[in-house]
Amino acid sequence: MKNKTLSLILSTLVIVLTIFCSDPSKAEAYEYTVGEVQSLIDGIVDYKCRQTGSADVQSWISGALADGAGSSSEWYVMSLSQYGYSDFSRYASNLENYLKNNNEPSATSREKYALALSAAGSTDPYTEDILNSSIGAQGIMSYIYGLHVLNNGYSCSDFNAYGVAQTLVSMQYGDGGWALFGEYGDIDVTSMTIAALAPYYRNDQSVHDAVDRGVDFLSARQQENGGYQSFGTPNPESASQVLVALSAIGIDSVHDERFIKNGNCLIDGITEYRLDDGSFSHIKGDASNETATTQALYSLIAYKRMCEGRSPLYVFDNRRSVERPAETEAVTETPGTEAEKVTSENMTDTTAVSVTNVSGSAVSENTISGTMTSVSDVTGNVTSPAAVSVTSVSVSSDISENISSESDMLNDHKTDSEKKTAEGYSDSGKKDNKIFIVLIIFGAAGVLCLVLFLAGKRNKKNFIFIIIAAAAVSAFVLLNDFSSKDDYYNGKSSEKPDATGTVTLEIRCDTIAGKSDDEHIPADGTVLEKTEFEIDEDDTVFDILTEAARKYNIQVENKGSAGSAHGLSYIAGINYIYEFDFGDLSGWVYHVNGITPSRGCGEYVLTDGDEIEWLYTCDLGHDLDEVYEDGPIS
Repeated sequence: MKNKTLSLILSTLVIVLTIFCSDPSKAEAYEYTVGEVQSLIDGIVDYKCRQTGSADVQSWISGALADGAGSSSEWYVMSLSQYGYSDFSRYASNLENYLKNNNEPSATSREKYALALSAAGSTDPYTEDILNSSIGAQGIMSYIYGLHVLNNGYSCSDFNAYGVAQTLVSMQYGDGGWALFGEYGDIDVTSMTIAALAPYYRNDQSVHDAVDRGVDFLSARQQENGGYQSFGTPNPESASQVLVALSAIGIDSVHDERFIKNGNCLIDGITEYRLDDGSFSHIKGDASNETATTQALYSLIAYKRMCEGRSPLYVFDNRRSVERPAETEAVTETPGTEAEKVTSENMTDTTAVSVTNVSGSAVSENTISGTMTSVSDVTGNVTSPAAVSVTSVSVSSDISENISSESDMLNDHKTDSEKKTAEGYSDSGKKDNKIFIVLIIFGAAGVLCLVLFLAGKRNKKNFIFIIIAAAAVSAFVLLNDFSSKDDYYNGKSSEKPDATGTVTLEIRCDTIAGKSDDEHIPADGTVLEKTEFEIDEDDTVFDILTEAARKYNIQVENKGSAGSAHGLSYIAGINYIYEFDFGDLSGWVYHVNGITPSRGCGEYVLTDGDEIEWLYTCDLGHDLDEVYEDGPIS
């Protein structure tokens, strides 16, 4: 009897131990060394050097990155500056010239350029000159980027770093996260906010508490592979943003149990998307993606800097000398790893920012970059900043260039099927028209030659010049696509023989119906009723809007590049109704399945069954709940 009892006890013990050891929460995480992280960084850098044909990193900086100043190089420059490279003179010169010759309408773009100039060691006054007009002008993202600039020792008359930090704290949602707008926090925006607040984490109790709630929010939403999902899609970019945020406040995510799931840490969640050439994909198994690669690069650099006790990613090594911020309430210390303590001590020494003229007025709770909230300025006056979503409200953009004509928009953002079929405007028809134009060109050249001949000016050089000029103009005609307004608005849908599903699109402006005698504003607010469209595999919200515009003769004007590094394209006008037409907080916002995505319409890839809405708001989304009867639009 005793033997049976002993056997039962031993068997039970083995089962319990087996279950315990197989519990994912008890699995041991792989610990990345600083050397391994550096190897991943160098792999990305080597990939970019090969891709751009650069002999070495400095050649890449002074060559391709300098040439891309103002369009595609800024995040790489900031990353490489914080990785240890210092000669960005040609890039800085090119960016300074670009900014002198281009009027950038987007506040967040201006702040991004200011950060890039600072990282590159430029002393151009642009960095400070744009702050008053940029901070808060586009909602939370313009507060975040603006705070990064202030954290590097720059200043302006209307804002100071502490006041902007308190404004960001006031924008936190009940779930602990931050977002562009809506009711729930977003992984990326929460991470970006924490990164901006990092210099105040150890010195200010309100920031400390808010950031801790944000960290809990991020921990709770981490996936079993160590990574994150955005709007149901697993991707490495969100994990990269979290890695930057945690590194900024001294949390070693490789060792911290809160960010180890099933034995996987954040870096596991990122490297799962690493390709053999050193770059990263946006979707596992897909080809290299520039956004994923860029964000992986700077997040790994941020982690390496934390391990080495250096300042956060956005507090640059060549920042201006600044004073320590005034102490507020004492921050209650919480247990942390030794790595966190060491890093936090370093951070308080290196990331302090001066504080002046702060009244400490309260700010009202709510929203972010696409939702409006009353916020107090540094003098204590309650103001309403013209905040808009960087990615989804039409009054914002991260990389914007004015593209005013429908034909320009079409040429830049055609889908593959559009390029092949030109929406019913047949290739043969185009060729016939082009041949006719070429015949006219050479006919005119012949007439001109005859006139010269009859006038006695028979020098062979004259005739050769005319023939060459005619050939050049003809070549231009043959190599470029031209379409009339009727060709563009042709009333036809794209031919999609390999369609992967259907989506619906609705365009409404109920918020301004009856408020103007403008003939372009429908009496019932409906620009386009709910309409079904087929989608190809990689069709985006922008693609479907473009298709609807062409089919139903709806004018659309966009700013920014749908394929930009951060996907921050936005729509400035639809049906001749533009951003700012009904106030500083007015513009177009898009929803997919009732949610406002935290990415540009040119970056949001659609899936079968998605429901798209383009809605005009006069108050950054707050007025939409009041107008639409189907309930809150979040």
